[in-house]
Amino acid sequence: MIDKNYKKFYINHFKRIQNKADKHFYDEAAIPSYTHSNTLISRIFWDRLNSAFSLAEDINNKKVLDFGSGGGVTFKYLADSGGHISACEKHFLGLTKKMAMTLKINIQIYKDISEIKDTFFDIIFALDVLEHIENLKPILEILKKISHEKTKIIISGPTENTIYRLGKHLAGFKGRYHLRNIYDVERELRESGFMMKKLKKLYFPIILFRVSLWNYAR
Repeated sequence: MIDKNYKKFYINHFKRIQNKADKHFYDEAAIPSYTHSNTLISRIFWDRLNSAFSLAEDINNKKVLDFGSGGGVTFKYLADSGGHISACEKHFLGLTKKMAMTLKINIQIYKDISEIKDTFFDIIFALDVLEHIENLKPILEILKKISHEKTKIIISGPTENTIYRLGKHLAGFKGRYHLRNIYDVERELRESGFMMKKLKKLYFPIILFRVSLWNYAR
């Protein structure tokens, strides 16, 4: 789904952005992960994105929300696949807007998910974002309100195991941005009434990321 040209487009764009900021400014937005000189580091993040797209399946004419859109790394695929795109980004709103302008596509952009009213999405991506949120329950309640019975909610996140933490250290990333691991996120989703339908593990037997498909049946 994601070919070399897709990667090249985003890597070039992200590198230009990184060159204008402090070294670790965009670590939390995962920008350096996509552009990392270590091919294994970058491959993990592109594979995780590919896994998310494969779980979404048909996007044509679907209403899609990218929650925690960051640099808009999903936008080109969603637009090329015929999706009607909305995005929500609080901390890196400028990055999201810049990507929409670069691609010359019309996107509904929200600064906060609480701004979304009276709308239902067919697909919601929340990739590597839920582990950053201190109080997750109110966000999950909003996800319920903006989804219907067939809405595909696709999440991903790190396991935070020893190998993951070692790799993060060796890759040169600083800070502790994650308040929980993906297992904690999945547990909170289940406690809020969401059901996991599909799961992809990157990579067996040492799982660094889990990418999964959920829905909320009323």
